Amino acid sequence: MTVRGAAVVVDAYSTGSRLAPRFAAAGLPVVHVQSSPTLPGFYIRGFRAGDFVENVVHDGDLEATAARVAARDPAFVVVGAEPGVPLADALSERLGLPSNGSALSPARRNKNAMMEALRAAGLRAAEALKTADPAEAVAWAAARGGAPAVVKPLDSAGTDGVSICRDQAEIEAAFAALLGRRNALHGANEELLVQELLEGTQLFCNSVSWDGVHHVSEVWRDNKLRRGANFIYDYEELLSRHGEQQDQVVPYVEAVLDALGIRFGPAHTEVMLTETGPVLVESGARLHGSVPDGVVDRCTPSHQALTAEAYLEPESVARRAQQPYELAAGAYCVMLISQHEGLIVDDAGMREIEALPSFAGTINMLAPGDRLRKTIDLFSCPGFVYLVDPDRERLKADYDCIRELDAAGAIFQLEELVTF
Repeated sequence: MTVRGAAVVVDAYSTGSRLAPRFAAAGLPVVHVQSSPTLPGFYIRGFRAGDFVENVVHDGDLEATAARVAARDPAFVVVGAEPGVPLADALSERLGLPSNGSALSPARRNKNAMMEALRAAGLRAAEALKTADPAEAVAWAAARGGAPAVVKPLDSAGTDGVSICRDQAEIEAAFAALLGRRNALHGANEELLVQELLEGTQLFCNSVSWDGVHHVSEVWRDNKLRRGANFIYDYEELLSRHGEQQDQVVPYVEAVLDALGIRFGPAHTEVMLTETGPVLVESGARLHGSVPDGVVDRCTPSHQALTAEAYLEPESVARRAQQPYELAAGAYCVMLISQHEGLIVDDAGMREIEALPSFAGTINMLAPGDRLRKTIDLFSCPGFVYLVDPDRERLKADYDCIRELDAAGAIFQLEELVTF
């Protein structure tokens, strides 16, 4: 199938920045739409303006934005990063292009609406309460027998603001810290979600859909560590399509995509595999936000590659859905964990990491001149290191080496070193 017209990418940030070059290589002009005049700095820092023939900044007027995009004869609208999901839904719908539509847009961003959509579809969802009242949250937890609860923003990302609360005082402290404050995606936290603590193994699936057909292109096992009331990321491991855990999670994920109305384009879905089966953590109708395509492409076609392919050759999704993906190599995404704070004056320890046999690259890495903070969530992580190798024992050995350097504070030399 030959696609004609312009490719439109809404919020081409993070891993979404890699879509435009693929569309341009296919001969399409690429238009960028920025979903808001102000977006978090960690998104827009890496914006590649030269990849686009025009940058349209949306100021809230859908008709005006649609008119500017329509003038470019758009072939499709695809989202690049999380903040752009609602606008991509509305814009593609307004222009009569392949679209997930706007009716279920809130369920694809707001975690409470997401759980309600799952229940309406007869799928298992975490028990939860949306509220702005800490007393109501405390009463809800008490009614469940006083079991641990998780308090978190309704529409943020990563582990921003996610707190494990084991008693009334911790629930009240989480509300005091979060309620009414901006989250990492610039939401106001006018209400919070209090949710049962899901115990088990967390996995996530990257997928591409077309006209309701879903192809799960990657399954990763996500390992996190607890630090007091917070979760911090440890490492993610790319798994084969089939396995005991994957075979439980993938059918559930495909049902979640249906329940959330994700019929076209990419999705990133996180699931906790509990003793009684899979339960959704959250799903985003966008690309996986932390792994570069060049890393995954060494193992299996990446989320970016398959998303671009779907919009350029829609029949490819149904074809790929007929057979499981295969791995040419395994991969780890290792998040550095800082126990120190200070100004970085040297990163000589990175040379040791770069010399590891499976080293494949980094992103979001701090450098001399940056300030290192203690790691409490994804946004305070000093950097991501990627390992790729067919030998999983080699991956584990290189991961252990990174953790030893990290724990010893040997990666970064600081001007002022404070140990916690």
